[in-house]
Amino acid sequence: MKRIVTLLLIFNGYMSVFSQEQFLFTNDYLAPFMTNPACTGSEYYPVAHSSIKKQWLGFSESPITYLVAGNYRIGSYDFYNPKGLVNKGPLKIKNRIGIGMAFFQDNFGPQTYNGGLFSYAYHLPVDRESKISFGMSVLLANNKIYTSLLDPNDKNDPFLLTDQNGGFSMNFATGIYYYNNAYFLGISANKMVINKSQGNNPIKNNTFSYFMMGGFKFLNGNTRISIEPSVSLKKIYKEPLIINVHSKVYLPGLNWIAFSYSSIQQLNIQFALRLYKKLYAGYNYGFTIGKIAAYNYGTHEILLGLNMGLVGVKGIRNLVNK
Repeated sequence: MKRIVTLLLIFNGYMSVFSQEQFLFTNDYLAPFMTNPACTGSEYYPVAHSSIKKQWLGFSESPITYLVAGNYRIGSYDFYNPKGLVNKGPLKIKNRIGIGMAFFQDNFGPQTYNGGLFSYAYHLPVDRESKISFGMSVLLANNKIYTSLLDPNDKNDPFLLTDQNGGFSMNFATGIYYYNNAYFLGISANKMVINKSQGNNPIKNNTFSYFMMGGFKFLNGNTRISIEPSVSLKKIYKEPLIINVHSKVYLPGLNWIAFSYSSIQQLNIQFALRLYKKLYAGYNYGFTIGKIAAYNYGTHEILLGLNMGLVGVKGIRNLVNK
């Protein structure tokens, strides 16, 4: 229990931003639809991944997050033949609807935060190559503190003797996304409903937040190497503005490698390796810079993903641009 208290003191400012939001705001490099629902289905082909993230390695009670997420574009491009080319499916909705789902569990000592996110997007053509989409999502979550795991000085604390130390919540997000093969730009509003926390002293919890992202895609036709630099801005209620700079490089056979820097003084190195056809595995290492770096061994995340676009992407793009 002493380690939990120490951890809270050291990372007080950091936890105020990412305690229950980290699963949502730190996965935009793999599942952007979780932050901006308008991104749902923007890749045309099914994409899904599962991950385990351990933060601040070195503390036995530090946060650990389990996540399963995926999204899919419903419509004309539903199935693949044995050659990896796209077959037209039976649905006649002009390839405009995207759906996505994510399920998570975030554990931090005696606290557990789990739930699911469901997103929907509608995509419209702007011109031959560009599209704009509008999306919305609903977040269902349950926050629970297991007081039996605590070792307080005052064992008669009334808060510890009641079951009103958690609660169910529902919230919504909406967004807009403009994209083509060369660049993308999006903005979204998340946690739009003010929740009322449960407990002995109920208070209103406002976590209304904004998210903006934009980037370019550079493709070298001779080497088949693609570079995707991007910038995202995150504003969570009264917390300071967070700026993330991200650069992702797609390499033939390797899949991708990425580097990012966040204004909360955190660096990340990520990579993914293709295991077999459309299946890949990845790893993300994040470490803080500054004084708090001496108190932990960084954040480690292992992921396993399925990307149907690893085969037949060229065929998809040719069909979409017709």
